[in-house]
Amino acid sequence: MKKLEQLRALERIARIKADLELKKFAAFSQHMTQAQRKAEALQMALMQSYRGTAPLSLSEARMANAQAGRSARELKQAERDILRLQPKFEAARKDAAKEFGRAEVLLSLAAQNRRKGSGDSA
Repeated sequence: MKKLEQLRALERIARIKADLELKKFAAFSQHMTQAQRKAEALQMALMQSYRGTAPLSLSEARMANAQAGRSARELKQAERDILRLQPKFEAARKDAAKEFGRAEVLLSLAAQNRRKGSGDSA
């Protein structure tokens, strides 16, 4: 029974670590989703600035050009931010999957050990 108790204790620890990694990944995922939505919104704003078909005065054209330039720079920065976050996002996903898998394996081992233990006493 001592081995079963050790496996259960290890499984509880692994489950706690898995929960922490999953929460960390969920927070990172939310941050990544926000960055992607921001980039999409900037892309739409840039596209809309080029869709205008109404004739513009010179000052209006300068203002529209400045706005399009600002939108393009912001979009470029948002895309760089996503590229910078991507490796960390993937690492957090892998860590969460690894810890969850470890907890599941320990749970399975404890169940197998329990079945063996109950089979031996029968």
